[in-house]
Amino acid sequence: MKTSLKLLTAGFMVFSLAACVVNAPKSGSSTSSSRAENQASFDAPDWINNPPQRNGFAYGVGSGDLWGDKADAVRRAGDAARVNLVSQLRVTVSGDFSSTVQERKATGKQTELVQTVQNTIRSQVPAVELDEVKVTETYFEKKFAYALAELDRVKAASRIRGQISDLEVQIHSIDQKPRSGTNLQQLRILLPALKLYAQRNRLADQLALVGTSRQKPALSEELQQIQSNIYALFNQLQVRISMTDAGAKDIASGVIEALTEQGMRINDQGAYDLIIQVSATLRPVEKNGSHFVFADSRVTIKDSNQRTLSTFSKQAKGASGYPDLAKAKAEKSVANMLANELAIALVDRID
Repeated sequence: MKTSLKLLTAGFMVFSLAACVVNAPKSGSSTSSSRAENQASFDAPDWINNPPQRNGFAYGVGSGDLWGDKADAVRRAGDAARVNLVSQLRVTVSGDFSSTVQERKATGKQTELVQTVQNTIRSQVPAVELDEVKVTETYFEKKFAYALAELDRVKAASRIRGQISDLEVQIHSIDQKPRSGTNLQQLRILLPALKLYAQRNRLADQLALVGTSRQKPALSEELQQIQSNIYALFNQLQVRISMTDAGAKDIASGVIEALTEQGMRINDQGAYDLIIQVSATLRPVEKNGSHFVFADSRVTIKDSNQRTLSTFSKQAKGASGYPDLAKAKAEKSVANMLANELAIALVDRID
């Protein structure tokens, strides 16, 4: 009996020891990894989740996967931090609408020609870079690189105000140049000022973004008047339309009417600033009850001295359930094409 009891006790002790071995914490990779991750989380700098708050400064945080080398990860994290910084600033910008309204009132009636000229010039002005944004902190963990971007808003605003002031001085200098002759000859002198206005507008947007007042600086009354005078010259241009073949003459009335609605002064007699020569081949097509009119056009734009400003070939199209309406739409499409190309020619080729 005693022998049996001793064997039973010994077996129980062996089983208990085995259970301890099975349930003992492993010293392998998973435990080490968990400890490393916890330690990394504990050591991570506070700015990753709580960017600094400092008067006159803005901050952004970004991250990049560590799937390549560290330098590349830091670059991508820095780019993401800059985007994050700017996006936070953009949320709080105000005053943009009121300034835009003031400038539109100053320029008077916004004909489609003037609007197209504005859009053409704006598309040629590059975005303004915030040179003051810099990456001040980086941090690495197992899978990610983190970066903290900082912007000295006071320094950036001061630099942008200086650039705006320089542009305004240049606009005044152009306006003071002697000018005479036709509307187009005067535009040749004044057109560079519109590009300066577009650059100023870009800078004004950036100043509203980074400045502590959050306001876009409006144009002075004098600058508004100079801009209005330049746009008035565009609206006063005398344009002659020359339809050079039967196809062009077939759509002449509709094209001229559409151009007139867009604000162009079409003049068939007397002096002119620009002549637009148009040839066209019309191809009416009917398909499944729908009517299409394709106008294959060749256009040449010249000034009064017969200097070619632009020449191009494009296709315009009109579609409708009715043949006459399809033709009318094709005519309007040709007019829109002419207006766009004229604006581009004026901006790029009259200087």
